[in-house]
Amino acid sequence: MKFRRINGQLVSLSSEELSAVSCLLLRTLEDNPPDYADSEKRDLPFQPLSYRDFMLFERHYYGAAMGLTSLYRPTVNLVARVFSTVTGADFPMFKPQSLWYRQPIFYQSNHLAFYSDGASIVYPGYCKYLDVELELGIILGKPLYNATVEEARAAIAGFCVLNDFSVRNGQMEEMASTFGPQHSKSFANSISSIVVSADEIMPHIDHLIGRITINSMVVKEPKVDKWQFSVAEALAHVSKGTRLYPGEFFGSGTFPAGAGIECM
Repeated sequence: MKFRRINGQLVSLSSEELSAVSCLLLRTLEDNPPDYADSEKRDLPFQPLSYRDFMLFERHYYGAAMGLTSLYRPTVNLVARVFSTVTGADFPMFKPQSLWYRQPIFYQSNHLAFYSDGASIVYPGYCKYLDVELELGIILGKPLYNATVEEARAAIAGFCVLNDFSVRNGQMEEMASTFGPQHSKSFANSISSIVVSADEIMPHIDHLIGRITINSMVVKEPKVDKWQFSVAEALAHVSKGTRLYPGEFFGSGTFPAGAGIECM
């Protein structure tokens, strides 16, 4: 079932009877309203209580590495391209480190910097290259603590579209600090005005197709490929030793080819 907030009120966009999962999503949205006084946020379907972003697709990791080095480390990029041309294999330095293959990796960012569909996003003064990243947003509807994968799956209330804005000209240097992204990923994000209950998305989660539109022109239609970990596995991992609450928000990580940098 689909919901949208119009003039401060949640509206169902479906005619069928509410399912148990739809009720869970509706309650989560109702309990976490956006700041109606802020014109750029009032149409958010809800205000996230926290925000963690995973990276669950290896091809995005590799594509982003190729794109970033083409702009900011051209010699390394040339070496990588020659290596792949000669061997037919991916350049090893551009693949994730071993921890990525063993457990879902994530970072925590600014949950108060979410803007609604159509909001005006201001370039930060330090930004020279603002990129978009298409992700699946995951809305938690039940508490979790040291959860099993099955418990984590049952706690997912719904999904939405997430745009993870990124300042590419500062990202590489920040990541090299080993402290993770800072200004490059904390100034703004956007989520879709429409959210969909988990029971409508989960049966199709391995076959999702996104769409990136700029100035009314479709420029990309990224597709999900192999998930390194399922969203339920990722949520269960986050809950290890950490209490999670309804209204917390998670990003899947960017779909393969879902960022502009991957075209470089």
